[in-house]
Amino acid sequence: MNQELLYKYFKGTATIDEEKQILDWVEATEENREVFLKERMLYDISLFSDKQDTKQKKTIRLTPMLSWTARIAAVIIIGVCGYFMTADYLYNKDAQLQTITVPAGQRAQITLADGTHVWLNSKSTLTYASNFGRNERNVELDGEAYFEVAKNKKIPFYVNTEMHNVRVVGTSFNVCAYKGSKEFETTLVEGIIDIYTTHNEQVVTRLKKEEFFANYDGKYKKAILPSYEYLRWKEGLYCFDDVPFGGILDKLEKYYNVKITVTSPKLLDHAGLTGKFREQDGIEHILRTISKDHPFKYSINEDKDSIIIYE
Repeated sequence: MNQELLYKYFKGTATIDEEKQILDWVEATEENREVFLKERMLYDISLFSDKQDTKQKKTIRLTPMLSWTARIAAVIIIGVCGYFMTADYLYNKDAQLQTITVPAGQRAQITLADGTHVWLNSKSTLTYASNFGRNERNVELDGEAYFEVAKNKKIPFYVNTEMHNVRVVGTSFNVCAYKGSKEFETTLVEGIIDIYTTHNEQVVTRLKKEEFFANYDGKYKKAILPSYEYLRWKEGLYCFDDVPFGGILDKLEKYYNVKITVTSPKLLDHAGLTGKFREQDGIEHILRTISKDHPFKYSINEDKDSIIIYE
């Protein structure tokens, strides 16, 4: 297969006939599929390398931040070895589905074909079609992501989750919707977004700037957001404002890739807690700090992947 044609496909500029030619070639043999995946990984690495060079020449609007480009490059390179980041490609005659999965304890940033920037939080998965942006802009999210959507009034942008779908044209917002959690949260930073229930075209609510909407197991909540501090997970800063102890532990499990067990239910009855921590502080520092206001003890196993909290 011609490499130039493959790169046109990766960029989303291939014609429909060229897409069909490539997909037929991929499905023909397992060897073709492996070549395709290898070329895709090399293409992604080259993109991130180009972005790194660009960032050295100009200031990016979303600052201060961690060295995101370095993180992304690591994600892609180690992903080739099948550990840090995975990309699964499913084929059919219409379009190829691309899936990006971020493991527990990591974060990543990607740019979609239409110019939309997406930050993915720990244990999050984003799925979209290879022809994304040509006739539609749909992504499926399992987890948490922050979107800066490129404006295109002709083609709305949809974020589809287990409980709700979000429709936008061009705006910035955060969505947190892990499958199985029975929780959906979205925060609007700029623009306007409409929220639907999954498989239903009826609008549940419309959010304007600085508004927050949540569905906690069927209980809706809408409010004006007092600050955007909790969105600073993109920078490696974890901010909690009147969050229940159990909610904080759920976040820490994802951020640090550990299993936390609480032996006493009474510890989870504590009122909301407020605090701000840096990712590099580590989970032990965070637990020690919280225990000063909310007394408890904890033990960590030798592999540091399991924590027991007790009175």
